[in-house]
Amino acid sequence: MNKLKLTKVFILFFISVFGQETDTLSFYSNIFNSERTIYVTKHEFYKYQSKEVKLLVIYLLDGHHEWFVNPIQNTIYYLQYTHQIPQALIITIPHQNRIKECAIDDVNKLDLPLLRFITEEIDSMIQVYNPNEYKIIIGHSFSASFSLYSYLKKTNYFSAVIANTPMDRFEELIIIMENNKEINRDKIFISVGGSNSFDDGYHRATFENLKKKYPSFFSSINLYISENTNHNSVPIIAVPYFLKELFSGFNGRYSQIASVDSEYKLNYLPMSVKDEMYKIEQSSKIFNSFYPPELPEINGIASRYWNNNLLNYAEAVYQMGLKYYPNYFEFHLQLYELLVNRDKEKAKYHLNKAKELVEIIEFESTEKEEILNEIKIELKKNGW
Repeated sequence: MNKLKLTKVFILFFISVFGQETDTLSFYSNIFNSERTIYVTKHEFYKYQSKEVKLLVIYLLDGHHEWFVNPIQNTIYYLQYTHQIPQALIITIPHQNRIKECAIDDVNKLDLPLLRFITEEIDSMIQVYNPNEYKIIIGHSFSASFSLYSYLKKTNYFSAVIANTPMDRFEELIIIMENNKEINRDKIFISVGGSNSFDDGYHRATFENLKKKYPSFFSSINLYISENTNHNSVPIIAVPYFLKELFSGFNGRYSQIASVDSEYKLNYLPMSVKDEMYKIEQSSKIFNSFYPPELPEINGIASRYWNNNLLNYAEAVYQMGLKYYPNYFEFHLQLYELLVNRDKEKAKYHLNKAKELVEIIEFESTEKEEILNEIKIELKKNGW
């Protein structure tokens, strides 16, 4: 049984991730026979969500390299903030001996320690965070080859792989992946840098030779060739491109729900409240996995109904929001606004619930005081 030490921090050793919280998990690894540490970064709304919100998992190797992890972490956050990709648990894995841990001495082996460490020990550790079944692994150079190996060997565990400038055992991995009919090549993403010697010339030459040798494989996967980019800069440029490609349909999954024109008027008369909520639920997916609407999506859909004076619809959307984010006080405040002139008892409940949640959830003191004062004014105004 692994002993787990959990420390909550807001800055991950060298990583500054705006609005996100990182847990440091230190435990004894039976696989490596040593103490290990990983970092779990959660999105800013994680503390509000229910168990029904299962977040996809991004495994980020080379966690000991500041130059690699800093920009990748912040890129992920930016893409989430602009709603290009879904929220996720980011599992950053530092290596004690990168070469030894990522080295593939035999591509046919199934039990490389690092792979077992991720899929057994780390997987067990992160169950408390309620992970989604959709998992991505990202590596660079030596760890890029290991990422491809992991995707090949654990097709039922990893859903996609981003391998930036792989080299180690690259050709052997290509041969096996090309002949493996169970591999989903649409979810393989490989990048490489510039051809100049001072860029990524050595890796690029190998890449070009293999591309000519195995054209069917390279034509069936996702490639990013970054000219005039050196070896260590490739992932910084390629990863955001790959993530946007991987989740290309994510930001439009609710585009047909309460769609509006340039004046914010509904393009169609909605069906019943029940049917509209059913449409939202049916659109709540990441590929084949259920993934409920995020907070901005709830607010966006509700505001479109509200702006068109369909208050029952807006109310139903916010109630759905509370199903998935029961600790989010702002949904209660929105419901108070919707109900204050229609159902005083319900409005009173939601205003008091918002007050209760603001009091117990961490805030900057000035912001917390301002919100509580506004709530008290509303309570007094209504004689509550």
